[in-house]
Amino acid sequence: MNFPESSTALLAAPPLVRGHAHRAHVVQFYTEDAAFLDTWGRSIRSTLKEGGAVVVIATKDHRNGLARWLTGRGVNVPDAVKRGRYLALDAAQTLSRFVVEGWPDALRFAEVVGSAIAQSAAAAAAGNPRVAAFGEMVALLWEQGQGEAAIRLEQLWNDLGRLQEFSLHCAYPISGFCGNKRDELFLRVCAEHSDVVADGDINMPMSEEERRSNIARLQRQSEAVAELLRTTEELRQSEERFRLIVQDVKDYAIFMLDPRGHIMSWNLGAERIKGYSAAEIQGKHFSIFYPAEDLRAGKPEWELKVAAAEGRFEDEGWRLRKDGSRFWANVIITALRDSRGHLRGFSKVTRDITERQKAREALQKANAELEQQVAEKTEAQRRLLESENSLRELSHHLLRTQDEERRRIGRELHDSAGQFLAMLRLNLELLESSAGKEETDRKLADCVRLADESIKEIQTISYLLYPPMLEEIGLKSAIPWYLEGFAKRSGIRTTFEISADFARLPREVELALFRVLQESLTNVHRHSGSPTAEVHVMLKDGAAVLEIKDQGEGISPWPPAESREDWLGVVGVGLRGMNERMRQLGGKLELSSSAEGTTVRATVPIRESEETSSGVESA
Repeated sequence: MNFPESSTALLAAPPLVRGHAHRAHVVQFYTEDAAFLDTWGRSIRSTLKEGGAVVVIATKDHRNGLARWLTGRGVNVPDAVKRGRYLALDAAQTLSRFVVEGWPDALRFAEVVGSAIAQSAAAAAAGNPRVAAFGEMVALLWEQGQGEAAIRLEQLWNDLGRLQEFSLHCAYPISGFCGNKRDELFLRVCAEHSDVVADGDINMPMSEEERRSNIARLQRQSEAVAELLRTTEELRQSEERFRLIVQDVKDYAIFMLDPRGHIMSWNLGAERIKGYSAAEIQGKHFSIFYPAEDLRAGKPEWELKVAAAEGRFEDEGWRLRKDGSRFWANVIITALRDSRGHLRGFSKVTRDITERQKAREALQKANAELEQQVAEKTEAQRRLLESENSLRELSHHLLRTQDEERRRIGRELHDSAGQFLAMLRLNLELLESSAGKEETDRKLADCVRLADESIKEIQTISYLLYPPMLEEIGLKSAIPWYLEGFAKRSGIRTTFEISADFARLPREVELALFRVLQESLTNVHRHSGSPTAEVHVMLKDGAAVLEIKDQGEGISPWPPAESREDWLGVVGVGLRGMNERMRQLGGKLELSSSAEGTTVRATVPIRESEETSSGVESA
């Protein structure tokens, strides 16, 4: 493998240890603990056999693993420990003795580790003071993400090797060097060692070419391990998601079937919904969940056949629990095939939707009842509308009959009773002129006065029932005449404004507006306490408009919150009848009230030919 020129210096071994077997600084990158322990174990056994001493600075698991490996191959570890030729130290505890604020201290390292090397050298057999150290303190730092501290510790080991004679075997898991960001650190670690080995390499010392070849091979291996770790992690996450989704789901029964329909797996949701434990149900045919009528119809086998042919089957229907009770289920069966298309089985997802089915049935029942109620209400509304139309026709007929009767009575009072009283007055005047006695004269004068008052009252009643000038001249003259009499009778000051060119309207329109005026002024007199009343007649937007305003107490509160639309019920039958008159003519009656007074507005649409231009006169 060809390395970039910039990395050549990093590949070179430390000059003070290169080529010396007893002073070598070896690093091993391993994939499995077993291979790493085997390499260390053989080196330790060889050193002890030759009379040398061993210093092991490792984790508890690895220390125990080495002891078992050596014991299993005939090495008397307790005896070596007793003789001081096998010193086993805990890596984390040893690190804590010389690492200060995350960085190895050189003086403390030389004191702690150097004394251990010297102690072991003194215990070695005479004539062979060889000491072999085996450490993974650097691996602990690397695992903690302290790569620079690990490299510094490797340098301290090299510095110590210049002062004391020993060989050092370091070990790193190759998985710790996966990823492009650690390539340079990997080369820097290799640069601090005389030999670089992988699993199974024990030939030391090695040539520079062998060393470079091992580094290249380890880089490729780290890449492969990185890919394997990524794949393994993805698989682990996928399996974890599957476990969480399938095994721990409680709202769905999710289980696997073999191609014939026998149950192969079972989740918590299936146990909750169907009542069977996994031990009870696995191996049984899934038809156990179907009611007798479905079994007779061959439904379970048919569902598998459809799922195998179409890839998926979905259905809703009754299913059975372990206790024999039924529940309404939504079922989805999916065919599972391998990469060659062979059917491997089925996945089955069942959901208990009994409550939803009950709600659906209740909703259907409620809808049917609602439809029945709507039909009944529609029929009642139709009848009510017919009744309302009949009442309106009757009301219209009664109003028209009332107007005609008032007109007849008014004319009769004027033409008959009025004439009779006039003749009576005339005769009384004749008697008064011929009488001689004073008492008789006085009584005759009283009779004449009473006859005058009767004539005036009958004329007033006649005009109020049906004013003749309304029919003869129209609103423009009838309203001032009526206001004059109203002011005299009530003591309320009135004003009147009407468009100068306000023309005659149809007889029924003029009569309806006049009746609204009469009823409104009657309410002002009886209820408002207002000292004044204003009357306006105008043309606006193709309609004749009559407004009566007072300055009385008003209607409070206004409008009534409980029935804003049916406000006429508040002011009495009179205005209710006037409102009906407006409706019959296509118009409307409006009433607004506040603390400043009340306004009644009657609006009746008129033909375009009857509209007039502006211009206002006062009366």
